[in-house]
Amino acid sequence: MNRRDFSRTLLLGAAGTLAASVVSPFARAAAPLKIGLLAPLSGPLTRVGQTNRNCAALAIDEINAAGGLLGRPLELSVEDTQMSTAVTLQKARQLFIRDEVAMITGMVLPSEREAALQAARAAGKLVVYPNFDEGRCDAQLLTTGLAASQRVEPLVAWLMRDGARTVCAVVSDIGSNRKVLVPQLQAAVARHGGRFLEVYWLPFGTRDYGAVLQRVASLSPQIVWHSIGDDPVTFVKQYRSFAMKPQLVSDIAHESLSIATTGASTGTIGVSSYFMSIGNAENHDFLSRYTAHYAAARDPRLGQYAVVLPHGENTYAGIRLFAQAVRVAGSVDAGRVKAALPGVSVALPRGKTGVSRDGGHVLCQTRIGQALADNSFSILESTGPVMPVCEG
Repeated sequence: MNRRDFSRTLLLGAAGTLAASVVSPFARAAAPLKIGLLAPLSGPLTRVGQTNRNCAALAIDEINAAGGLLGRPLELSVEDTQMSTAVTLQKARQLFIRDEVAMITGMVLPSEREAALQAARAAGKLVVYPNFDEGRCDAQLLTTGLAASQRVEPLVAWLMRDGARTVCAVVSDIGSNRKVLVPQLQAAVARHGGRFLEVYWLPFGTRDYGAVLQRVASLSPQIVWHSIGDDPVTFVKQYRSFAMKPQLVSDIAHESLSIATTGASTGTIGVSSYFMSIGNAENHDFLSRYTAHYAAARDPRLGQYAVVLPHGENTYAGIRLFAQAVRVAGSVDAGRVKAALPGVSVALPRGKTGVSRDGGHVLCQTRIGQALADNSFSILESTGPVMPVCEG
C-alpha cells in the first residue's frame, strides 16, 4: 500500500468512525418495542377511547425522548374494540401474534378486559386495564384504576364521619356490581353505623329513571349512591330534574361528565385516583403537554387545559409503570415484569404510585372530590394508599 492509499484508508476509517458515533442508538437497535392500544374508538365510548390513545402516545413519546426502553424505541399499535367482546378478542390476538406487542392496554369495559386476557394467556403477555374495577386479580393483569375496596371504604368512612346516615343505591345490573360493589357498599355502611335502605338494579339501556327516582324519594334517604355505567349523564340530569334532596354520590364522577350534564352534576361527590385539580407539578406538566400536543381543537376545555378523563391518566400511568418494571426486570417477559412491578414507584399526575404485592393493582391516594359549578372538582379528602382486596 502506497502513502496515498494509506492516507485514504485512514480518512475513510475516520469518517466511518465519526458516522458510527453520530448514528442514533435507535437506528442501530433491533425493531421497535411495540405497545398495543386496544380501545373503543367507535360507538358511545369513542371519547374515552380517544383519550386513552392520546395519553398512551404522550407516555410513549416521553419514554422515547428519554432513550426508549432496553435500548429500543417504543411504538404504539392501535386497534378499535368497537365495544364488542368478539372483536376485542380478535384484535387482541392480532396485536399479540401479528404485531408482537409486549402488552395491551386501553380497554374500558370489563368484557373487553376479559377478552384481552383470554388472548394474553395464550400469548404469555400482559394486559394493563386502565379503569377502576371490582378487584379482579390475574397473573397477567395490572389494573391502574382503583379497586372497589379502594373506592368504597374510604368514601363511606368519609360520608359517615359526622354520624350515621341512610343510603340507597341505584346501580347498573352487571355481575361485578352484584357480586362485589354492592356487597362491599352494604358492609361498609353497616360497619360505620349507617343504614342501607335499598338497592335498585337497572339493566343496561335504561333511559327513563323516573319510576326508580320516585321510589327512592319515597324512602327519604340522606345519600343516594349511583353506579350507572352506560349512561350516567342521563341519570344525573333526571336526578336533578326531579329535584331530589339526598346527597348524590358516585364512583363514576369526573370533569368530562360534569361538562356533559350541563350543570346537573354540581354538588355530586365522587371518588377516584385522579381529578384534574390535583395540584402537583407532575399533573400541571401532564395537562400542559397533553393540551399543547395531543388534544384535538374540538375537545372540551376546563380553564386553560383540555379535559383528560381519568381513564386517560390511568392509561398513561400503566405505560409508565410497565416501562419502569421492564427496566428493573431487564426484560419484557411477562412473568419477570409482573414480579418486578411490586418494587416500582413512579411520580405520576395522580402523585407517587406503586403497585400491590401481587403486582395486580396500584397503590396511590384515594381522593374524594365534589363537583363545582365550573365543572372542576374540589378535593375534599385524600387518603391511602389503601390495600386492594382481590375478588377473583
